Amino acid sequence: MKQKIALLITCCVITVTALACIQAYFINNTYKLYAKEADHTIRQELLRLETSGKLDTLNSVWMKKTSVFMAQCSEGLVTKDNFKDLIKKTADSLSVISNSFIKQNGFFGEYDVTYNNYLTQAVLFDGERRCADTIFEGKLLLYGSNKNLAGQIPASQSKWDGSSAETGGVGNKSGFEVISTRSYSIANWQKQVLGKMLAMLIFSVGLIGLVIALFYWSIKNLITQKKIADIKTDFVNNITHEFQTPIAAMDIAVKTLMHKEADLTPAQLSNTLAIIERQNQRMQKMVSQVTKASLSHENINTAHAEALTCTDIKEIVHDFMLSHTEVSINCNTEQDISLYIDRMHLCTVMHNLLDNAVKYGGDVITIEIKKEDAHILLTVTDNGIGIPQKEKMAIFDKFYRVQKGNIHTTKGLGLGLHYVREIAEAYKGTVAVSGSEGNGSTFTISLPTP
Repeated sequence: MKQKIALLITCCVITVTALACIQAYFINNTYKLYAKEADHTIRQELLRLETSGKLDTLNSVWMKKTSVFMAQCSEGLVTKDNFKDLIKKTADSLSVISNSFIKQNGFFGEYDVTYNNYLTQAVLFDGERRCADTIFEGKLLLYGSNKNLAGQIPASQSKWDGSSAETGGVGNKSGFEVISTRSYSIANWQKQVLGKMLAMLIFSVGLIGLVIALFYWSIKNLITQKKIADIKTDFVNNITHEFQTPIAAMDIAVKTLMHKEADLTPAQLSNTLAIIERQNQRMQKMVSQVTKASLSHENINTAHAEALTCTDIKEIVHDFMLSHTEVSINCNTEQDISLYIDRMHLCTVMHNLLDNAVKYGGDVITIEIKKEDAHILLTVTDNGIGIPQKEKMAIFDKFYRVQKGNIHTTKGLGLGLHYVREIAEAYKGTVAVSGSEGNGSTFTISLPTP
């Protein structure tokens, strides 16, 4: 069964991983599709912007000033070092106009697009169109916002050939060449694309989460069912084993009475009847335990609680030691401390804890009662074989018995500690176990003070 569960878990992990990979593949393809669509939309808007006529007006401004500068430069009136200052002064006013125009006319829609026009090269020629001087080479903003330089995407490039004669220049009528480039960048590209995919992302994550939850729920139920089946099997085996001894003893006693009644002395007859009575009481006790197994702490009557001290516990211990003379039990308590609990319930708790300690190797048991804040703590410590850490969470479950050790010689139905927990919870208290395997156990019952 464990192999089947392990195989099922492995198949579930493989299935979820495959599903996640498929979802990731489709999401990635969808992202690329939306990104391509966004790029196409922006380029269409760029085309609409550049053909709107407004940029031609802006271009004519810096082009006219460039022509004048080239004419003056060819005549030696200015130097090329003055060109950058001229363009920068012009760019400030042109950038305000271009950014306002793009914003007011709703270009690029929901995308935060930065549009820039740069001058990349300006060369002055002599009269025979030979390169006389390179006025500028690099990247000089003509207009735009000049943001997101690292993520800019080239849009278009243009070359303008001019002559100083166009502005009334004299002299050798030198020519010039200016190259400009347009580029754009998107500040919220991924945000916009992912925003369109939000519904798909939520659905994909939800679907994978639902599959994982279903697998978890199925495997958990399977493990729980297996645990219940194992407990039921152990219970049937245990109760069968428990009933075999009294039935066999009663069978022998009855046969003795049937076949040898006339030959028995009064003492032998009395002893045989006593055997039958004891075994009958033992079976009745076991039947009563099984019958009460369905009793929960909500159904336990706590109306008859009374103040019980260490003296009352010693009386219970005395009765217990009559049949366990080899065990040493000590009871320690702080003065003026009492447990508020029904005497019958205290008897049940103490008998089960002491019996459990003796069953698992304890021959020195210490009982303590002390006060801690608003609770009274009753602890039972033994020097037995202890309880494995992994078993501590389950030992209070109904019909559960520790699986390690010689369980065939340790009698019981797995109900004692279950009763202890139910009684503690009925009085709004708790029960806990501490200690390590091989070093004994300590059971602590915490009950609130009235």
